[in-house]
Amino acid sequence: WYKFVNGTSRRQPVQLNERVRQVSGTLIIREARVEDSGKYLCIVNNSVGGESVETVLTVTAPLGAEIEPRTQTIDFGRPATFTCNVRGNPIKTVSWMKDGKPLGHEDLVLRIESVKKEDKGMYQCFVRNDQESAQATAELKLGGRFEPPQIKQAFAEETLQPGPSMFLKCVASGNPTPEITWELDGKRLSNTERLQVGQYVKVNGDVVSHLNISSIHTNDGGLYKCIAASK
Repeated sequence: WYKFVNGTSRRQPVQLNERVRQVSGTLIIREARVEDSGKYLCIVNNSVGGESVETVLTVTAPLGAEIEPRTQTIDFGRPATFTCNVRGNPIKTVSWMKDGKPLGHEDLVLRIESVKKEDKGMYQCFVRNDQESAQATAELKLGGRFEPPQIKQAFAEETLQPGPSMFLKCVASGNPTPEITWELDGKRLSNTERLQVGQYVKVNGDVVSHLNISSIHTNDGGLYKCIAASK
């Protein structure tokens, strides 16, 4: 008798002992364990030839799951990892949900590279086979102090003639550090040959964003808005 190794075509002779015995052509496994599951090969030879037959043994065990850690508190921007420890056999699928919504993740390890405020909540790991399912739950909390974005400095209304350049500045604060975007009459602005948007973070954590327009035209007029948002 042979047993194939981990679903490959490589095979090894079955190791006989007090629990696993061979009586003539019969392989007897006492007190079967999950690790006994697999595909077996029986080969019979005599002086005029040989025959072989394969069979699959599945040793079932109740499914169970547990997520480690069950609760963790992670600061904004830091990574977080949940590991779903499963037991039982067979295990056909693994899936994750957050607050009851599927995440489309099928690995035993769930990693969040950079925690955002929307990542906080309850995470569930589900393991299933054709007969049963099991699940486990863990919680991700946000560390540090959350401060909603706040505009600290904005610009005043201006009336300009066509031709000169225009410079607008906006300063915002918040934790996590917000990102500033610009709009003109409700349409988001991006860099062009005449229009440049940039930002930087000061030592105190404030975000400074500026909007530069060279040689303004009449169609540059309108309602400008700077928007600060945290991810």
